[in-house]
Amino acid sequence: MPSDRVESTNLQQILHTHAPNRCRERIAAYTALYSDLFMRADQREWFRLYIRGLLTAPERKNVETIAAVVAPEVQTGANLGQALQHFVTQSPWEHSRVFARYRECLPVEYREQASSWVIHDGVLLKKGRNTVGTQRQMARPMKRKVNCQIVVVVGVSGKAGYVPLATRLYLPRYWLRENAALVEKTVPSHLQQHIPKQSIALNLIEELRAEGWTAPTAVVEEGYKSTEGFVEAMAERAIRVVDDQPDAFREAGEQFDWLKSRLGLDHFEGRTWTGWHHHAAMVFAAAGFLLSNPCK
Repeated sequence: MPSDRVESTNLQQILHTHAPNRCRERIAAYTALYSDLFMRADQREWFRLYIRGLLTAPERKNVETIAAVVAPEVQTGANLGQALQHFVTQSPWEHSRVFARYRECLPVEYREQASSWVIHDGVLLKKGRNTVGTQRQMARPMKRKVNCQIVVVVGVSGKAGYVPLATRLYLPRYWLRENAALVEKTVPSHLQQHIPKQSIALNLIEELRAEGWTAPTAVVEEGYKSTEGFVEAMAERAIRVVDDQPDAFREAGEQFDWLKSRLGLDHFEGRTWTGWHHHAAMVFAAAGFLLSNPCK
């Protein structure tokens, strides 16, 4: 995701001044590529509107601002904010399939020219304690403890640049132990156990490899690389962990910050596991639209 491209893409301005009809049509065509992932017509419509809102809503990309931006397009008497809130937090659709379709829709050069995996922590700052996985914990990119959610991010880097491919929320052992009632309400039963970040990263790598993503080397944040058995586990997968490459981490960090600030990855409250991953999957899908550079 070359930073010069995303920095120069102002979808809100394009949609409302330069070629609004063409861009709306292209957003609709892009989101139609995901239609088979949703069982019902209303889900397909909420998905389209949510992506449209992520791309065009000013500043905060929460449900209220998204609903306000897309309201003129809705011909239903239903409460749009409530409908979108239900879609992102409770509606039964698989976020993993949306992530996979996002990767399928990426420009082919990212896959063909990938030379290295990039694995790192992503930090989502939070004020309260009621959001899934939130506690005061070490944020490696910030080099200090903060109240936050931490996610594991896996991407690839190569001649085409860096692109994030997958992310998954990390649930700290202490949070799981000390918030049993909250865990019971907000996390699916099969995920209510502590999974170390390096295991999450390896699981994501396995999913990506199953889709045909390959790279011979990996640039890995120190906390992963220093974990016993991680380098060996990567070697078993024919991936060599290389010395730190500051440029790779800088670009990965910049793109993660861009997902947060421009597409609202950290604007959703994310009180449940399912809701957070639904929102994250749609943020990645919105990023995929921008990568196709469709409105120039």
